[in-house]
Amino acid sequence: MPNTAILYYSRTGTTRQAAQLLAQRLGCPVFEVFDRVRRAGLWGDLRCIVDNLLRRRVAYCYAGPVLNDYSRLVVMAPVWMGHLAAPMRSYLKDHPYCGQQLAAIVVMAARGGFRAAEEIAFAAGRPPNPTIVVLERDISSGAALPDIEEFANALEGSEVDSARTWRAAWLSPSEA
Repeated sequence: MPNTAILYYSRTGTTRQAAQLLAQRLGCPVFEVFDRVRRAGLWGDLRCIVDNLLRRRVAYCYAGPVLNDYSRLVVMAPVWMGHLAAPMRSYLKDHPYCGQQLAAIVVMAARGGFRAAEEIAFAAGRPPNPTIVVLERDISSGAALPDIEEFANALEGSEVDSARTWRAAWLSPSEA
């Protein structure tokens, strides 16, 4: 059974960039969930807003292998309007992951990351562990590299810096 796979959705390319960084570090394959209809421009922005406000199941495409063949799955997705991006939420609800370990990285602009991590847990049927929330600007600037490295260490079962404790995102009372 293959060990680890990364599944991501990225509208702007920021989550894709983070997925590629993590894949390089872990040496694992990366698979993409993508939109059937592009979300570019004003109409694409409006569709993102409406899809998340109405919690709609949206059409998406996925052309990769069956992910249940992997013992670990890392789900990576952005936050839209304070919630998990609709295409990833729809994929997770349609394809429950039955492997041993589920982990998550949520990419947010300013807020909603912890709620999105909780939505991953709800859609997948179990909480991801480890889970981190990173800022979009930190990925673009490279400031998120230490967080991604620490996440990879936690995923591999390596020693994690004791100054930072991992806990489920939905246990945190507020987002910093």
